[in-house]
Amino acid sequence: MLISLNWLSDYVDVGLPIDDLADLLMRIGLTVEEIRDAGDDIVLDLEVTSNRPDCLGHLGVAREVAAATGAAFRPPTVGSAATTVSAADLTAVEVADAGLCPRYIARVLRGVTVGPSPDWLVQRLDAVGLRSINNVVDATNYVLMEYSQPLHSFDYDKLAGGRIVVRRARGGERLVSIDQTTCDLDESMLVIADADKPVAIAGVMGGLDTEVAAGTVNVLIESAQFDPLSIRRTSRKLQLMSESNFRFERGVDPVAVEAASLRACEMILDLAGGELAGGSVDVWAAPYDPPTVTLRPARCDALLGTHTAPDRQVEILTTLGLAPTLSGETITCTIPPHRGDLRREVDLIEEIARVETYDKIPIGRHVRHEIHPAGPAQKARRRAGEVLAAAAFDEVIAYAFVDADEAALLAPGGVMSVDAAVRRSNNTLRKTLLNSLLRSVKTNQDAGNAHVSVFEIAAVFPPADDGQLPAEHVELALVTTGELRSLRGAVEAFVQRLAPLSALTVDAADSPGMQAGAAATLLLDGEPLGVMGVIAADIQDRYGLEKTIAAAAINFDTILSKAHQQPTYQPLPRFPAMRRDLSLIVDEAVTWKQLAETIESVDQPMRVDLAYVTVYRGKPLAKGKKSVTATLTYRSPDGTLRGEQVDQQIDAVIGAAKKALGAELRT
Repeated sequence: MLISLNWLSDYVDVGLPIDDLADLLMRIGLTVEEIRDAGDDIVLDLEVTSNRPDCLGHLGVAREVAAATGAAFRPPTVGSAATTVSAADLTAVEVADAGLCPRYIARVLRGVTVGPSPDWLVQRLDAVGLRSINNVVDATNYVLMEYSQPLHSFDYDKLAGGRIVVRRARGGERLVSIDQTTCDLDESMLVIADADKPVAIAGVMGGLDTEVAAGTVNVLIESAQFDPLSIRRTSRKLQLMSESNFRFERGVDPVAVEAASLRACEMILDLAGGELAGGSVDVWAAPYDPPTVTLRPARCDALLGTHTAPDRQVEILTTLGLAPTLSGETITCTIPPHRGDLRREVDLIEEIARVETYDKIPIGRHVRHEIHPAGPAQKARRRAGEVLAAAAFDEVIAYAFVDADEAALLAPGGVMSVDAAVRRSNNTLRKTLLNSLLRSVKTNQDAGNAHVSVFEIAAVFPPADDGQLPAEHVELALVTTGELRSLRGAVEAFVQRLAPLSALTVDAADSPGMQAGAAATLLLDGEPLGVMGVIAADIQDRYGLEKTIAAAAINFDTILSKAHQQPTYQPLPRFPAMRRDLSLIVDEAVTWKQLAETIESVDQPMRVDLAYVTVYRGKPLAKGKKSVTATLTYRSPDGTLRGEQVDQQIDAVIGAAKKALGAELRT
């Protein structure tokens, strides 16, 4: 926001060197980014936070300077001009959507003479970065930079029916803006229309057809309040930016809408002559009802760590225009319309801190910080990270949004997205972390990292069964360029570490985004836990991945519910184990799960482990047959096993496999 020192001095006696003024403004929350000379003027470039739209005009900044220095605040005096006809006899205003346009004021001037502006006006507008157009338009721009209230002037004779209709655009409507941009409008946009067509994009920019130009004689002046979010969406969708939408997006003073309108009309009468029609057409959905906020002086002292007398607090709040009244231990303030950011007691305390300056707040020698021990969820995450790091997986922290079409690749169904008018890409909350991890693999691939194994633990937002808000939960996802069996090992190690007493089951089942026949459903004690498999080729191509990717997505909340389990410990074995590799010939349709369950069904207390080794297909095996090799480990707590003891155990396993699966021993 550019502020002219000469202009500012019209409303408050600054009485400070420019550097001291800059320091003062910074202390009260208006950061001065630059000070520059502008001929006989000095211009300050202020950074104004989005919650202080009142400081986007010279009057707002002057009010702040007056409050901080104690100088008198002198806003312009707005009177009334003689007239012979009523505005209501010349125009009408219809607001079709009061939610998007809470207030709209129209005034009419007749018989104006459009021409160049005087030098003083041209210089002031130039100092704050605005180009002079003509005396009528310059007057509205002057008031814009004075009140922070955007205005617009229409050539009244070019308005069909001489009336204003504030409505949503209709599909297919088009308007050429004053900067000659052709705008295709839709139903989400609010427009200012006449009896036939749109003549301006509400709060953003006027139309070329009704702009005030050299031949204009009669003018309609618009001053309004619009819904900030609606203006922001329209501006972004049309890619039109202006001083007007910059202010409407942050909110305007609903009461000053009228004062700014009359101020502009008076300036036009001085600069361009003519006659102002009496009164205005003012459509106001709900007149401003000032709220009250209370402040406890003792609470102010406690929060700031310093003492400010109640009378001084009242004085400060009075200079800010909050009309405070002290009653007992409470100060009650009436909030003016230009300070919509003041809603709570702490907001008033901040105002006192700003004016008294933060420099007066004492600096303590010690900072007290309460330490809380890690909770179960934090501990579980830490253990998960330790296990997966040991399995050569690196942790990733990725952005929580992806593109909408990307979100559907691995998790079909509905999505929760930011309005595309506000954010066009990466605007959908993740339904699974796998999308982000595949992006990470692509980034590493492009950087020359051939072998990538990464994981992430974060919230995901899959669609709910009832179509309401997403079924948010925490997910653990892993991807690797290694083998699927290596990924399974990492998953099993992770589950064993966090839920040692629970049983992990892997059932073959197709899953969205995974290769058919190379995916599985994970169950924990019979409850759904997640999915695992090889990413489908078309999705790998979508991400531009060169290597086959194995991936798993696990509901971390399900694991967390089992993470309180305490593992049981046994003494170290006193006697050595004996291992036997067993190769069984089975039908191609027999799975490792079936074979493992058959072996484990044989009651063998001395068997301490069963591990898959490999599968062989080919000669001399018959077509439709395969050889599955497993390692069985036996140990006795009572002594060293003899070969014949283990042979008996192996014979029992072979017999069970032959009976249940038709297996044969491969010799």
